[in-house]
Order: sequence, then C-alpha cells, then structure tokens
Amino acid sequence: MRFGLSALFLLVVGVQAARRNKYIVPGAEWRDTDGNIISGHAGGITFHDGKWYWVGQNERPDRPELFSGLNLYSSSDLANWDFEGQALSPVPDTLIGPGTVVERPKIIYSEETQLWNLWFHSDNSSYGLLRQGVATSPNITGPYELLQIFNPLGGPSQDFGLFQDVDGSAYALYSNGDADESHDNIIARLNSNFTNVEELVYTFFDFDLEAPSILYTGRRYYIFMSHKTGYRPNDVNYFSAEKIAGPWSIQSYVAPLGTRTFNSQSTMGITVNGTEKTTYIWCGDQWSTAADLWDSRYLWLPGNVNDDIGEFKIEWHDLYSIDVKTGVVSYPEGKTYEAEDGQWTGSASATVCPACSGNKIVKDIQGDATLTISNIVGTGQPQWVSVYYHNPDGLFGNNRGVSGNRFVLNRWATVSVNGGAAQQLRQRDTNAGIILSMPLNITFNEGSDNFITISGLNGTKASDIDRIVVYGNIYED
Repeated sequence: MRFGLSALFLLVVGVQAARRNKYIVPGAEWRDTDGNIISGHAGGITFHDGKWYWVGQNERPDRPELFSGLNLYSSSDLANWDFEGQALSPVPDTLIGPGTVVERPKIIYSEETQLWNLWFHSDNSSYGLLRQGVATSPNITGPYELLQIFNPLGGPSQDFGLFQDVDGSAYALYSNGDADESHDNIIARLNSNFTNVEELVYTFFDFDLEAPSILYTGRRYYIFMSHKTGYRPNDVNYFSAEKIAGPWSIQSYVAPLGTRTFNSQSTMGITVNGTEKTTYIWCGDQWSTAADLWDSRYLWLPGNVNDDIGEFKIEWHDLYSIDVKTGVVSYPEGKTYEAEDGQWTGSASATVCPACSGNKIVKDIQGDATLTISNIVGTGQPQWVSVYYHNPDGLFGNNRGVSGNRFVLNRWATVSVNGGAAQQLRQRDTNAGIILSMPLNITFNEGSDNFITISGLNGTKASDIDRIVVYGNIYED
C-alpha cells in the first residue's frame, strides 16, 4: 500500500476547516475550499469564462489503485480552489480500469464538436503500451466518457503535454519512449476537432526528455522538459523558438543549476493576461516517492522572461500573491531568525556555511540533539514559516537509477512550537552547498514569546538548518 510515515498523522488530523488563502505557497500542503488536500498531480490548466480549471491525478493514502481518478478544481484567483468532482473515474475491466495508467491529463475545447476533450497518457502497469487517450464531455467539469486510446501517428507516446496556440490550433507534446531507436521528443498537430494526432511538426532528436509543457509569450514559444529520473527531481531544460515548427534553440536550464528545479518536475504553464502586465507561471510537481505519492506537492513560480535572447528563468520565492486582474505579482517580506542564534543540544553544532544567509549553519541534529529558535514574533493566527535547510545526502546527478526509499530522497525533522505536539517536516535532498526551504503552517501565540524546537524524526538525522523566515497571516479573514 502507498502509505508513508506521515499518512497516520494526516488521517488523525483529518479535514481542516478551509479559509481564504492570501498567497500561493510553493511546496506547501494545499487545500481546497472544503478543507481537503488538493490532489491534482501532473495536471493541466484551462482558462474558461473567467476561471481556471485544473485537472490532475488523484493520489490518496487510502486509494492504492494505480488509477483512482482524475480530479478537477476551479479557481478565479489561482490561490483558492473549489473541488468540482472527478472528471474521469476508473471503469473496471476497461482500458481505464483501476490497474491501468491514466496520467498527465489536459483539457481542451473543440468548437467543431462543441465538446470538451480530456487528453491523457494511457498505459499498462509496466508502461509497455505507450499510448494516448481521449475522453469527451459537454461540460468542462465532466464527467468525461472515454472516446479512444491509440498510438499517435502509429508510434509510441511516453508522458503527455498539450498546447493550444493563439490561432486555435493545438499540439500534442510527448516523447517516443526508451527503446534504443527512440529517445526523441515530439511536437505533433492535433486534427481539427482535437480528437486525434494528424501531423508531425517538430522532433527533438535524441534528447531523451519527458514531462513537456509550452508557454507562448506572443514573441517566443518556450518548451520545458525534464530528464528521465523517475520521481527524483532534476534540472529541467527549456528551448525557445519564434515558430512552433522551429528552428528551436539549444537547451538551457530554467532554474539555478544544482537546485534540481527546486526539487520539481515540469508539468504545465499558466498565463495571466492582466491589465498592467502579462505574467507567466511555471508549474511543476514536487514529487514524493512512489511509496507515498499522495504527499507530493505543487511548485508554481512566476517566470522572468527575456524574449530578446530567448530566456525564461524562475527564482525561488517562499510565497507570493498575484492580482489576476492586473497580472501584478507581490512578494511579502518575512522576519528572519538565524539558526546559529538559537540554542542547540546533544551532537548539534554551528559551523561555517558560505551559501547560508548568515554564513553559518547548525548541523548534526540527530539522536537526542535539538535546535531551538526563540523570541519569534507571532500574530495569534496561522502564519507561514519557511525552514531553510541543507541536505546533500543523495548527491545524484541527472541520471537514472536510485532506490525509491524515502530516506534516500529526504531527511525528516520534527518541529514543535512552544513545547507542543510535533509535526513532521519533509526535507528533500538539496545537493551539496544548495540551501532550499520547506513551508509550514504554524500558529504562534500573539507576541514575541514563541519558540520552535527542531529534532530528527525518531532520532534520525535532520537536515542542517540555516534559518527560518516567519511571514504574516496566511488567510484573508
């Protein structure tokens, strides 16, 4: 069963009452407006009648099936999401049964048929069929009925992306598999009613990439694709072109090298056409391991675009808000508390760290060792806290083949506030000398008499701690 160590904690906590979010928080646990954890992995975003619709894979600790449905959510502000139900549910003893692969869904509307088309990667449990699937519905929210499953242009299809251009034409994005003669990435035009693939448009020969998505700025197309490393993150590539049929540029990295795209994989893009500016949001999945996919998170970050040189870059932000009317993004300031200014016990100690904010870091938090950071200012309401840390355990590059053991890709810490019950904090591998952060939803007492204590889960080794950053209230109300 696909339960992780945190599953029991989540089941005990249960559904939390939902409140209106002020911020988009990359890597946090996102909840819908009913208070349930959002499960929309490897998804697609469609804008329709003033709302964004997000369809993605359902991954739950109590649903161990290979395919347990595609969920659909809607939002008018990109920060608060209503659950609209399952767009596509498993049908036993069919090509979309619970033992099949149905993943990376995308939705597009056909003016010709007046139907919504739901596209997805279709496969068997061994990923030996490499096909695409299409389901249709008169409503964007579904439910969708399977139309067909096929091999595009008679060949294999691994992973799946979909892009609709400003002229209305649409394109399937996919790789042609892992066979010796394959390792290519393909852009293929859909037919006029968006129910099949009809023409090869461009081939990226021998790049052996996956998880494709495209953003178009009006001047350039940017295609994002990751290396094939399973659920391990890697440094995502992008290429750019003035025409979708090419010629395409050489590949570059979308995020700072070594961050492995902040431990995420490309999945889709969002364009916000505001009255003051157009903002492009790069969207990725921050995967957990195969054993606990339900605890995978979402990483959405605004892009910095320079069409003159064909550059698209993302940089880290703990949280941000976007005015979807104007397109303007705002980044709140938090208060920083350095780990080396705290108190530590046991084997923990402070050492120099040239990459850290204060050039020091607290390491060796294991066994009975602890780190306590005090005099934290709280509001008495839930606040976002970002824990900046260093975990170089994996030291893996952009290559295949590593155990799915959750402790290879993560360290685990426990975080206690004011001596209260501890909550677990997943600390994903960061690479040597790379400092990353993970967010926590924490309620402090009002005033400055608050403290956080960090230790390793069950005596295991927690990551080295650089600092924490405490932000204002999470919710609008």
